[in-house]
Amino acid sequence: MKLRWQLPALRRKSNISLLPRAPANRPAMGAPAADWQYSPTPIATNPSSLAAPGGGVYPLPRPAIRWVGPASRIALRPFDFAADADAVCAFQQETYTENFPDFHYNSSFETAFRHDLRRASLDPQHALFVFDEGRICGFLWLVICENTWTRERYGYINNVYVAPARRGTGLSRELMQQADTFFRSRNIKKVRLTVTAANNAASRLYERSGYAVTRWEMEKDL
Repeated sequence: MKLRWQLPALRRKSNISLLPRAPANRPAMGAPAADWQYSPTPIATNPSSLAAPGGGVYPLPRPAIRWVGPASRIALRPFDFAADADAVCAFQQETYTENFPDFHYNSSFETAFRHDLRRASLDPQHALFVFDEGRICGFLWLVICENTWTRERYGYINNVYVAPARRGTGLSRELMQQADTFFRSRNIKKVRLTVTAANNAASRLYERSGYAVTRWEMEKDL
């Protein structure tokens, strides 16, 4: 499932603001955890320290929040910029091409997206998560916004992606559930998102997750 990247549009709307960013020296979400390990089989005494069959282990840059997917072999964990930025940036080519047929992914776009990704990873009003199965196969970007006219605080689902090989396995629903969990933990009462009208699969996912259309955006060619 793919939802187009929305942060630049949010910044252009005069009545919408992201809540203040954290200082630049704030560490990325989640404490460093060099001793966390990836493996299909959790050790009962420490669900986040994992031993692979045959004794091998895989480093997990951030502690797993939970294990999902077929046979619970995929870690849902917080995003780590150093480990995950390349994969997440690479996802955007497919995301934007599907939602914007005239879009051309280039180095300038990647640089801008990477910059915002880095800022978001340092900002407590953003939450970023990935699916990790030894490689990144999904991504979720959440934002807490505030309407500067009404002072309403609300959640915004900014970017959702599941790799093609993992679609149809329930991972998209897991990401939507993670969004609910995060926003509830921050006392957010309303969540919004934007989806391209032609993206039927994403629209069905959001409807099944409880979202309803509240506003239409229309355009015409001149």
